[in-house]
Amino acid sequence: MSDHQSTQDNTERRSFLGVLSGLIAGGITAVLGINIGRFAISPALSAAGVENWADLGPIANIAEGKPVKLNVVVSQDAGWGKFQAQRAVWVIRSGEKVTVFTAVCPHLGCTVNAKDDVFICACHDSTWDVAGNSQGGPTPRGLDSLEYKVEGDVLKVRYQDFKQGIAQKEVLS
Repeated sequence: MSDHQSTQDNTERRSFLGVLSGLIAGGITAVLGINIGRFAISPALSAAGVENWADLGPIANIAEGKPVKLNVVVSQDAGWGKFQAQRAVWVIRSGEKVTVFTAVCPHLGCTVNAKDDVFICACHDSTWDVAGNSQGGPTPRGLDSLEYKVEGDVLKVRYQDFKQGIAQKEVLS
């Protein structure tokens, strides 16, 4: 075997190994890219606007004329997993009329409590009447009401989070 043919064989082998290494690296990159892209993009492509109604329990269990604080379990889809979080709401029932407020202060997000027919935020001294209208303090708006419905005798609420610190009620996406 001549030196020329031996050099040519080595060059062909190196070229073949270089192409093979490139194909393997390209395959790994493609698989990683597809998986990372799927997790990064799929939340944006998932079904938007799906309404999640959470049960608050039998409407008969809610005392009439007084604010009642209840907890609701909210499902959240983060794209890579589904999580459940507990949120507080205030429910006021007057006969067939029901009002549901989120227990989050529209000023800076502190928890709203009730005392003597008024809602209060102890963090910054904001107050609201039982209709959710602002009565004082730095809050930029009234309490945020939530959509509700009654199915059979069960009260259901569509929980939403709202932007804080602004005068208009705006849903967070």
